[in-house]
Amino acid sequence: MTEEEGKLLLISSDFPPISGGQSRYLYDLWSCLPGDEVVLLVPEELGAEEIDGALDCRVVRLPLPLGEGRLTKIVKAFRLLWAAWKICRQQPIRAIHCGQMFSGGFAGYACQRLLGIPYYLYAYGADLLEFRDRFPWGPILKQFLRRASRIVAISDFTRRALLECGVREERIELVYPAIDLDRFAGEVETAQVRRDWGWEDKAVILSVARLVERKGQDTIIRALTRVAERVPQVHYAIGGSGPYRERLEALAVEEGVEERVEFLGFVDEEILPELYVGADLFSMVSREIPEVGEVEGFGIVYLEANAAGTPVLAGRSGGVEDAVVDGETGLLVDPEDADEVVETLIRLLQDEELRSRLGTQGRERVNRDFDRRRQAVHLWDACR
Repeated sequence: MTEEEGKLLLISSDFPPISGGQSRYLYDLWSCLPGDEVVLLVPEELGAEEIDGALDCRVVRLPLPLGEGRLTKIVKAFRLLWAAWKICRQQPIRAIHCGQMFSGGFAGYACQRLLGIPYYLYAYGADLLEFRDRFPWGPILKQFLRRASRIVAISDFTRRALLECGVREERIELVYPAIDLDRFAGEVETAQVRRDWGWEDKAVILSVARLVERKGQDTIIRALTRVAERVPQVHYAIGGSGPYRERLEALAVEEGVEERVEFLGFVDEEILPELYVGADLFSMVSREIPEVGEVEGFGIVYLEANAAGTPVLAGRSGGVEDAVVDGETGLLVDPEDADEVVETLIRLLQDEELRSRLGTQGRERVNRDFDRRRQAVHLWDACR
C-alpha cells in the first residue's frame, strides 16, 4: 500500500495491560499486523509503557473512566470519539476497527457519518445478548451493525447471534481467538512446578478466569466433597480476581472444603504456562445467565491450557464448543448438571491415560489451527 491510502485505526476500551479475553484477543491479532500500517487508540493504564515498547506501531493512550454505569459508558464513548476524530484529521485513515460494540462502535459510526471512513465492528456474544432487546440500546446496536462494513465474530455462537440480529451472513467474518505459541514453546519441568507450588501429592484442578458468577468456579467448589470421596488428594487452585471472590471463599467454608481450595489471586501472564503445566486438569464450567446477557463468547484460556498440553473440562455453553472439541481436546459437560460435573471430574482425575491423550491432541490442534499470526493474516486479508 502507499501512505496516501491511509492506515487502519483500532479503537478499543479494552487492551493490555488490562486483563481479560477481549483485551488478549485484540492484542494477539493487532500485534501481528504490519506496524507501519496501523494505529492503536487504547486506554491509558499503569504498565502500558512496557506493552507499547514491544509494539511496532503508533499507540495513542487515552485516559478513560472505569466502571460499568450508563454515565461511564457515555463518557467513555465520547472521549474515544473525540480522540479518534483528532487522529483521523491528523493522518489518513482508510478504515476504523471498533474493538467493542458500543464505546468503540459509537466512535466508528460517528466517523463514518462525518468523515466517510468505513468501520468494522467486533462482536463477542455477551454484548449482543445483553443489549439487543433493551431500549434504547437495542435500536442503537442494530444501527451500528447496519452501517458497519463488516462484523468480526469470535465464534460460531457469536455468528449465529449476529444472524438473529438481522446481519446477513456475507457481512460476518469469523476470526477465532488465537494465542502466541511462543509463550508455550519452552520446556517446563512439571515436577519442579508442582514442588514450587506445593502440589507434589495433589490432584490439581486449575481455573484461571475473572471471578464472576458465569465462570462457574462455584460449581467446582460444590463438587469437591463428592470428588474427594473417590480422589482424596483433589485440590482446586483458582487464579484470577473479581467481585465474586468473597462469595467463593464463603462457599468453600460452607462446603467444608476450604483446605482444598487455593485462591491464587491475579496471575501474571508470564507464569501462566507453568501453572497450566503443573495442573492435572484445567476446568472452567462456564454457564449462561440469559437475564443479564452473560455468556462465554469463546474461552481463550482453554486454548492456553491445551497449548501447555493440559486437558480441559468445560461447560457446554456459548462459544465454548469452538474452543474445546469434546472427546478430543477436553470434555464438555452441562454446567447446570452437578452429577455430570462430579462424575466427569472423577473420570479425568483417575484416568491418567485419558488426560495425556486429550492434552496431546489439544496441543496439536492449537499448534495447527490457533497461531495468532495465522489469524492476523486472515483479519488483514478480510477487513482492510
